[in-house]
Amino acid sequence: MPEFDHDYDEVFDSEYDDSLVLAGADSIEEQESLLGRIWRNPMRRRRMVRSFFTPKTKTIIGKSTSRDDFQRRFKQLPVATRKSLLDRKKQLVDTAIYIVKDVSSNKIVKMLQDDDNKVIAKSNISGGKLEKGNFFILKGIQLLYGVAGDTETFADVNFGVIPDYIRNGEFEFVANGSILIPSMSLEVFNTNGMNSRSGYFELVNPKMIETQQPMDFELEWGANAPANAYVKAVLYGTSVAKY
Repeated sequence: MPEFDHDYDEVFDSEYDDSLVLAGADSIEEQESLLGRIWRNPMRRRRMVRSFFTPKTKTIIGKSTSRDDFQRRFKQLPVATRKSLLDRKKQLVDTAIYIVKDVSSNKIVKMLQDDDNKVIAKSNISGGKLEKGNFFILKGIQLLYGVAGDTETFADVNFGVIPDYIRNGEFEFVANGSILIPSMSLEVFNTNGMNSRSGYFELVNPKMIETQQPMDFELEWGANAPANAYVKAVLYGTSVAKY
């Protein structure tokens, strides 16, 4: 019995195309078995032949979705995760991970740390890492800034584009035990005068963040921030979730 043992009717009803169904099988024998099932299904056979002879459209760099990027990395996922996706026990979902940090009188901040906790309006991630079983394609990062009033907290801040003294600094993003984005200018988050989402930087080279791997998003600039200053980071992409 092959390890990749599915109810094939459910596989054929999957939201993923046949190439991903085949990619879910690890051995040649399993792929041949799945291919045979596809070929004996008239509708699936026609679709596969059509896709085979239809010219592929070129993707404009930076214009593919994070879902597209996730599916291209389908084979990188553990077998159990692939099975869960194909069996509709799990799904791919739009994701925005956010965290707010107080940077008062500081010129360096680690946006993701192992002592972070989920708090409404402050963070929706704990410990600076994804929950067990989750995988995340990082497609873009938004960085925003704001200052709270004397009687206000982080929950009251009206965040906007980062100020000059911060954008003159740099950042680095680490995950999966390696540097995914090496030292880069914070100027990429300056969207003043642009017709785009405030403070948003889209990655031309999206990154797969693995489950339970610590992330480190560190910012550093040249002058101390004023009192009651806050920075907000939002990580956009696609991740795995239960149906």
